[in-house]
Amino acid sequence: MSLGLPQDLRGSALRRRLGILPLRVAPGRANLAIWAFAIVCALAQLAVAASLGVALYRIPVAAALILSLVQSVAIVLALFAPAWATVLALIAGNALAGLAAVVPEAPWPIAASTIVANALVWVGVALRAHWWMPVGGWAFSVLCAVMVAVDSPVRSDDGAAIADLIVFAAVTLGAMLIGLGVRNWSLLRAQLRAERAATAVELARREAVEDKARIARELHDVVAHGMSAIQVRAASARYRIPDLPEEAAAEFDEVAATARSAMKEMRVILGLLRDEEGDVEHAPQPGLADIPALLARAGDLGPVSERGSWQLTEQEQQDPILGLAAYRVVQEGLSNVARHAPGAAAEVVWTQTPAQLGIGIRNAAPTRPATPRAESGGHGLRGMRERLATMGGAVEARPRDDGGFALQVRIPREGRA
Repeated sequence: MSLGLPQDLRGSALRRRLGILPLRVAPGRANLAIWAFAIVCALAQLAVAASLGVALYRIPVAAALILSLVQSVAIVLALFAPAWATVLALIAGNALAGLAAVVPEAPWPIAASTIVANALVWVGVALRAHWWMPVGGWAFSVLCAVMVAVDSPVRSDDGAAIADLIVFAAVTLGAMLIGLGVRNWSLLRAQLRAERAATAVELARREAVEDKARIARELHDVVAHGMSAIQVRAASARYRIPDLPEEAAAEFDEVAATARSAMKEMRVILGLLRDEEGDVEHAPQPGLADIPALLARAGDLGPVSERGSWQLTEQEQQDPILGLAAYRVVQEGLSNVARHAPGAAAEVVWTQTPAQLGIGIRNAAPTRPATPRAESGGHGLRGMRERLATMGGAVEARPRDDGGFALQVRIPREGRA
């Protein structure tokens, strides 16, 4: 049960000690209905209690108006300040009982309007505070009513007074128990919702772990095994093929080294997917310092030139996310050149402005037929866009008029300098 009431005391130490439930101020029919009901009850209580006090119990007009107003305010305060509501309800109720004249035809010492007012206050207090506050307030109000009846200089019929006290105690006790029951029901529902949410989160996390494990298995079975076979065959080429020229043997050795590097990165990725223990999350990732070696390896497949440079701040130079993104961009761009434009000259252009960093990879038309493409491709550019999107960057890929291709990446510098 959520009551849309003010939050002026939320989070305070006093509220925590008193066990006052935090309320959410949110527009809605339920919240408006609660406020409307409390205000209508308070206005009705003010009109009825003041009238009865003056006309029936011969209480002075000023005292009847003030005490009836205090009772009405207590009804509304019970919704967001239960401690003050308890104090005001006790003061007003006891004062009205003490000032009321004994009237044979009317309930005494507790008027019917006071019974209704106290019942409404204890319902609100029970909804908003720990059980001991409404229980203590109820017990004190009953005790004070008994003392007023016993110590009054003018005695009425004892049976009528006892019956009035019994009605007062029973009605207010029932109202308080209803409030406590609703409060406990609300707390149990909130706890149940929290446990359901936690269960849903855990289930989603478990499904994600299972999906990651499945992806890791597929990567290991398809990619890692294939890379391992390439590395073994390339490394053993100089021993398997007689009279292999030294230039070709060096080429095979370079292929084997590239395969070993790819397998090392693949093991890191598999470890992350499987959530393995150890230093997997802290395994070194390629960065800006590894780009020259990457360009040197790519130069073995075709001419690669570099133009421009980044003048980075110390914080940007140490940013692992920026370094890894730049490395992957250059790696993917040069890999695409090698696959789709073999033998073509490639150029890596580094640009920067105060607002962003840029990487451009351009290649001319291929000089020999391209390697046949797989039936499904394009995952490299898609992954690059996804990686750059998390950094607020953008990727643009387009063919050139000379038959080549251009890849341009822009990375914002805001928050990195």
